[in-house]
Amino acid sequence: MKYALLVTGHPTQSKACHSALAFAKCIHAHPEHELLGIFFYEESVAVANCFANPPRDEYNLLAQWEDFHKTATCPLYICIAAGIRRGILNEAESKRHELDGQNCSNSFQLEGLGTWVELNSQADKVVQFR
Repeated sequence: MKYALLVTGHPTQSKACHSALAFAKCIHAHPEHELLGIFFYEESVAVANCFANPPRDEYNLLAQWEDFHKTATCPLYICIAAGIRRGILNEAESKRHELDGQNCSNSFQLEGLGTWVELNSQADKVVQFR
C-alpha cells in the first residue's frame, strides 16, 4: 500500500505534526507499505523552522522529523507559498527575495502544490493530519 500524508496543523498549537510523525514511523516499520512523501501545508510549515528551538526540557519536534528523515529517507515537503508567507526560507528562496539567511531545515524541501497533486495521484491512501 502506498501512502501520502498531508499535514496542516501548527506544530505547537495542535498535535497534527506529532500524530503524522507517529503514523509515518508505523508505515516505515512495515516493509509491505511505502510512504511516498509527507506534504506540510498551511500552518504546519512552521515545523521546518530551524530557528525555533524549544527549551531543553521540552519535546523537539523538528529534531524528531530530521531523525525520521535520515532513517526513512522519505521526502518531507514544505509548501513553498505557505512557507514564504510564514517566513520559512531555504537558501535559494532567501537569495531570490534578497533576504539574509535561511531558516528551513535541510531535511525539508520547498515545493509547490504540484508536488502534492503528484503524491496524491500516486498514493493508494491519503491521510490528512489537522
